[in-house]
Amino acid sequence: MEQAAALRDEESVAADTVRTRYLRSSFQARRVTRNFLATVSSPPSSDAAETVLLVVSELVTNALRHGKGVRDFRLTAGHDAVTVEVGDSSSTLPRDRTPQDFADGDGGGFGWPIVCHLARDVTIRLHPGSGKIICADIPL
Repeated sequence: MEQAAALRDEESVAADTVRTRYLRSSFQARRVTRNFLATVSSPPSSDAAETVLLVVSELVTNALRHGKGVRDFRLTAGHDAVTVEVGDSSSTLPRDRTPQDFADGDGGGFGWPIVCHLARDVTIRLHPGSGKIICADIPL
């Protein structure tokens, strides 16, 4: 039933774009992503697909954990990249952390540097009072 609700909400904005607003887990986001990657006109290599899945998982997990849930999720395939967009309801920016920052016992923080390393470009669009959208372009 959860899958059916997510699939009904997908909008084909362009031939190689998918969008949904009903993601409740990173597992669900990876499933939507796998389905999308299998249908794009120029499917990525298996290594590139795994990179896209990792970035999706990290960004969706962060939105669920720190951003009050996923407000918007969009994938767009171009000729040399897949753009992942994840919107949430928090205007708090992700922060870089190093292993030394974990002395205070606060967990997490490794995902953001991974996303920044794997993506060709990462941008954050702030919407004051309503959250942010993080966009990551993953080279194919």
